[in-house]
Amino acid sequence: MKDVEGVYKVELLGPYGWEGFSTAFVSDGQYWSASAGHFTDGVYEVQGERFSMVGNLTQYAEHIALFGIKQASGLPIEFKGTIKNGVIDGQANVVGGTEYAHRFRFNKLRVPRSNPNSGGGSLVTGRQHTVHDELTVS
Repeated sequence: MKDVEGVYKVELLGPYGWEGFSTAFVSDGQYWSASAGHFTDGVYEVQGERFSMVGNLTQYAEHIALFGIKQASGLPIEFKGTIKNGVIDGQANVVGGTEYAHRFRFNKLRVPRSNPNSGGGSLVTGRQHTVHDELTVS
């Protein structure tokens, strides 16, 4: 089983090549992804070299049409891909449909230092945050 936990740069294959799409956080079976115009929350599983995710997409800005629509709220989507050298490459579509499938590539940016749900620190920095940290301005 591949270790896929970490932070990823998500790219969408468009008419002019790979385009930046979002940043994804993958940890303990949970998947979160967001950009300025959308967010997705879901669950994932890994079987050997295969990565699969099911989630709900909410798109609130009219940047591009995803899956044939410009705005969505809780649209059920699925992604199936292959893991190789820190990259997950595959295809996403609306659950139960493939008419408007999109190809995505996830490039691993960072591996978590500890599980953020265990009280051991942040997925991003590996250290414990406090309210004081969030309110301190340099």
